[in-house]
Amino acid sequence: MRRLLFNSAVSKLPAMDFSPLDIFSFVFFVGSWLGYSLLARRAARKRNSLSSVLYRYRKEWVRKLSISGMSEVDSELLSSLERQVSFLASTSLLILASLVTVLSTASDMFMNLSSLRFVTEVSVEVVQMKLLLLLCIFVYGFFTFTWSIRQYGFCFIVFGSSFHTVKYYRENEEYNAVAAKRDFGAITKVLDRAAHSYNYGIRAYYFAMAALAWFINAWFFIGATAVVIFVLYRREFMSSSLNAMVTARQVDNVHDEDEITFD
Repeated sequence: MRRLLFNSAVSKLPAMDFSPLDIFSFVFFVGSWLGYSLLARRAARKRNSLSSVLYRYRKEWVRKLSISGMSEVDSELLSSLERQVSFLASTSLLILASLVTVLSTASDMFMNLSSLRFVTEVSVEVVQMKLLLLLCIFVYGFFTFTWSIRQYGFCFIVFGSSFHTVKYYRENEEYNAVAAKRDFGAITKVLDRAAHSYNYGIRAYYFAMAALAWFINAWFFIGATAVVIFVLYRREFMSSSLNAMVTARQVDNVHDEDEITFD
């Protein structure tokens, strides 16, 4: 009886005419995203990357602030970082609203796509599934951006509780050694996590561009995914901006530098 009910329910579902190539391209897309994220995280621990170099700069910034206190310029810089993330979070909401609207008129989109010669003809249901993939990507991007915003807000709180006591740190050497490592080390870590969340959101935007290629055909989808991986890797590990920041530190590898402390 249960099997009959299950078969009846399945038979009522819309047919998804995904070809084996479509399934492979989707698996390739998800595997590439997850694989690159894991590779980038591990590679950043051993070689120069934007994340590892910027972590050093953030730690130096916080160390200098632990000595001189927070100025208006420093406060404005932190606010600017938060505004950048807020803009992308708002943009994600606008894109999500647009995608929901397009999803409700998928049949019209299907007719428009079918009129193009270079686009592989698929059913309306398949078009809806591809739109759902984009929806999921931008939902993920929205959550990562908003989490980044919250973490920058945490930094303001820790900044406020720490820098008002800089003078006390200087007068009390015993407390200075303990409190500086605790408070300013926490600020550096939260700043770094906020930057990572922002980076994950930006990465989602890149992969959303690859997902758009799936509306053309699976081969374009695979090719676009490969191009996104290449662009991300080149910008994170081989960009001229990275070389400039590493050169400014006068080292071949930032991991060879002495650890920055708050003593």
